[in-house]
Amino acid sequence: MPPLRPLARSLPPLQDESLPGFLLRLAFRLDTSPVELAVRTGLADRPDQAALPMPHLIGLPAERRQHFATMIKATDSEVTAMLLDNHGSRFPPAQPSTTGRNGANQQHRWLFLHSTRYCPQCLARQDTPVERAFGGAWKISWRLPPVFACLEHGRFLEHVCPACKSLVLHTATRHGGKRLPRWREGNLHPSQCRAFIDGPCGHRLDENSTPAHRLPPKYRKFQKCLLEILDPHGPETVRAIGHETSPAHYFNDLRSACHLLRTSWPNSRHLLNDPELIASLEAGVVDSAGNISQSKFVRTLSDTPQLAARPHAALLLAADRLLRSAHPDAFASQLRILTTADCRPSKVGWVRAFLDNRPECSEGFLHAVSSVIQTYAGGNLARNLKEPVRATRFRPEHIPQFLEEDWYQRYFAHMEGIATVHLRRTVALRLSQTASGGSIQKAADRMGLYLGDPAIAARIADSPKRVHRWARNRPNPLEFEAAIRDLAAELDAREDLIDYEGRRKVLANWCIGPQPWQEIKARIAVPGGGYAPGGGFPKDLSDRKRNIGSVILWALVTQSEHFFAPTPICDQQDPQTQKKWRMSVDAVWARMRHRTTRPTDNMLITALHEYAAYLIPIIDRGETPSNDASPWT
Repeated sequence: MPPLRPLARSLPPLQDESLPGFLLRLAFRLDTSPVELAVRTGLADRPDQAALPMPHLIGLPAERRQHFATMIKATDSEVTAMLLDNHGSRFPPAQPSTTGRNGANQQHRWLFLHSTRYCPQCLARQDTPVERAFGGAWKISWRLPPVFACLEHGRFLEHVCPACKSLVLHTATRHGGKRLPRWREGNLHPSQCRAFIDGPCGHRLDENSTPAHRLPPKYRKFQKCLLEILDPHGPETVRAIGHETSPAHYFNDLRSACHLLRTSWPNSRHLLNDPELIASLEAGVVDSAGNISQSKFVRTLSDTPQLAARPHAALLLAADRLLRSAHPDAFASQLRILTTADCRPSKVGWVRAFLDNRPECSEGFLHAVSSVIQTYAGGNLARNLKEPVRATRFRPEHIPQFLEEDWYQRYFAHMEGIATVHLRRTVALRLSQTASGGSIQKAADRMGLYLGDPAIAARIADSPKRVHRWARNRPNPLEFEAAIRDLAAELDAREDLIDYEGRRKVLANWCIGPQPWQEIKARIAVPGGGYAPGGGFPKDLSDRKRNIGSVILWALVTQSEHFFAPTPICDQQDPQTQKKWRMSVDAVWARMRHRTTRPTDNMLITALHEYAAYLIPIIDRGETPSNDASPWT
């Protein structure tokens, strides 16, 4: 950098002034060109590099910022106030980036880096001698899409020159350069149009020559609210989708909701009641059915805010109303309507874009989104669906293979019309999917449900399909997903998560030993004659019954289904005997499920509950219990 030699004359930065606007005013003050001023103040090292890099509009490195402040005789805080990253803590797109071409990335689409909105009356301000001589400030806030109006003058912001209809301060040129138009000319007033179309325009933008677009009361109130949220001293939390969230998460929600409304057109028409906004959407690239094209270019365009203030304000207001839903269920219901034109979420452009970008949204937004786009996804989804939509404290290992009875009773038992076994299997899979992402099949693989017998795997795979059809046909199609969301929230808040996978690993080759079995046999009292009370069922406490007891005990400890249990006792028998013993296990399990157990069954189950209560603390401490250990020895 050149030696620190401050300029002989400078200007004090105006309130909310942008860096390009300050350069225009100071260049006019010094009767020089912005390109020469950029070199002299250290923003560019050589005249041929004097294009104002877009990242410099967002933020300046500390050394360059301090040098620039010294050269213009300003403080470091005054220079910082001229940069977009001054709003970065509350408006994420304004945060500097070290990735992307020229330091810009997709996040910066929601900044007006290559042109700006403006208020003619603010540019014409003459409150001070400096403003009377060199014009008002080109405000940095005008480059933020949520700022669409001037509250002081009660009007929507403009974005084109009324004379030549060119974008104001447009940096794109036919040669692809990214510098202010007519960057090397030093005789232009800061408020003059710098466009060059068949000759220079030169129209004074501070002349209020066209009727102002007056600001309706609802937009005035909404703009005031957005400005308060953008204010570094504004509210610390914002209410969105039933949850308090940070301003940064709220603006990410707002951006995602705007993208959703645009890509779901015309499904979103009932939410967009502004004629100018509807006209702007209808003027886009549409197919024969009136849907916006899903090409990559148009999907990118639909995530870019419109410079025209009035339609964009209508879009923001519609998105805000969508976010102000009192509960995630209401938002999820709208989301399902807007994203399921063909009932295949993986084919929806907004879903793909959302999962590609993974914005840091509010908890309510992520809960609602996950219940719609990460439910019964098939195994052939794009790779961006393989990660969970939201982060959870619980992991797949904290989910039992068969939903705990207590969880089922509190959240799902009141839902009729579907077999309990299908519900308990599917909820366990959905919780695992919520924690790890991917498809239902991947969740089942992660929980070890597809290992072993193909017939069992097919049975497990059938349950989510049945539940899916059942849930869609209920009076409230989102009730099932809402219950899963509530249960997931409970698990997220718990400090005593159980490692069910760890329990399964410890008991992978475990069975009840001969000594504990003798104690259990002693607790199964059968009257003389060898028959249980009620008659007809002879006493049988052989190894067949010990195998049944081992399977039930394993299921009690691991909260799983009996056909996943290890059977080392049964495995030692001949094939014919193994088949009979497995049928016996199935029979006892069916009696337990249908609550038709026999008296000897009840005695056995009571003893096994005592045994399970003894084993669980040992396993959860990370120890492996002996087969001969029991609570009675």
